[in-house]
Amino acid sequence: MLDGLRVLDMGPGVAPSFCAKLLADYGAEVVKVEPPGQGDPARSMGPFVGDDPHPEKSIPFLYLNTGKRGVTLDYSSESGRALLRKLLDEADVLVEGFTPSEEEQSAVSYKVLSKSHPRLVVTSVTPFGQDGPYRDFQATDIITCAMSGLMYHSGDSDREPLRNALDQSLYVAGANAAAATLVAVFARMASGEGQQVDVSVAECFAAHLVQPVPYYNYMGATKGRRPVRGSGFEELMPARDGYVVPSVQGSQPWETVADLIGLEELHDPRFASGAGRIANGEELKALLIEGLAQWDRLPLFVASGERRLVFGMAQDAGDLVACPHLEARGFFREVEHPVTGRAAYAGMGARLLEADGPGVAERVVDVPKPAPLLGQHNAEVYGRELGYSGDELAALRYAGVI
Repeated sequence: MLDGLRVLDMGPGVAPSFCAKLLADYGAEVVKVEPPGQGDPARSMGPFVGDDPHPEKSIPFLYLNTGKRGVTLDYSSESGRALLRKLLDEADVLVEGFTPSEEEQSAVSYKVLSKSHPRLVVTSVTPFGQDGPYRDFQATDIITCAMSGLMYHSGDSDREPLRNALDQSLYVAGANAAAATLVAVFARMASGEGQQVDVSVAECFAAHLVQPVPYYNYMGATKGRRPVRGSGFEELMPARDGYVVPSVQGSQPWETVADLIGLEELHDPRFASGAGRIANGEELKALLIEGLAQWDRLPLFVASGERRLVFGMAQDAGDLVACPHLEARGFFREVEHPVTGRAAYAGMGARLLEADGPGVAERVVDVPKPAPLLGQHNAEVYGRELGYSGDELAALRYAGVI
């Protein structure tokens, strides 16, 4: 695990915070550094627990900062910069999301840090990276989704492109940043030198275009969105209690699909081949709607899996919390927060296993600490660990430094 790896999370934004959260999930010691008073901008992001717009009740902030300790620091003054240097003296990694121009003019400039702290790994997560003509442009998730090229391929061909929901580009970038950070830390073990990890949110999403870009480069063709008229397979279709994804992928013959859905008309030889299903797509789609209306999502999903078919079902958050598979794998973990109380949090997508005799035992990760209150660990970090006295901390607090 990452025990002993010390990380400063300077924020701001979803992607840097998610990067640092992932490192904390695997055991790194992460300290969240926030401005005094208002804290990280994520504290003002809704929705809020109990619909109460309180800085300690932002659900995005609570999720993005589990497992971290929190301090406040205004490093615009010399005393603040001196305190930051002490934090950096103890750190292996700094994660930040400032634009390159902001970063170059700040106390976390990599050009400065590479000289004062040459072993430090600085992970910079920005919409468009550290160089290029767009480097200082701001962007939200809808912008980076659109600029990456991925949005162009979402939706129907006769309609406008569709955005992926829930700030996915920011979380994908955070995951990429965490992985690249560990590569840089590993490289430092050999070289003794840190480096800057340059993460572009838009490029992290663009790297997912494993079909459209080669299509264009090899054939000069622009891959479009899905056709309007289809057979209903490989897309969301209504079932009795929600939506499912019927599929003809896999090795099973058409008869197996038709038997599962349960309409005799589906055994028509016209539907037995891929070409036939395309040519008779509208008729097949109507039959598919009729057949799927007799099924609930979960029984259909289980029955398809038992027949080695590749079906899926659309689950909402309530379905996920009640999912027997996720429960069996211990995906959700209970976290107790001093203000918002106890709640189940999503766990790690990747689990580390180790051989233990004839079986396999999971390496247990401690239940994560809740997101820190604003400045919660000032005394612990600045006092007990960095050696500041109570009087010195009081003076720094009075001056607005912490």
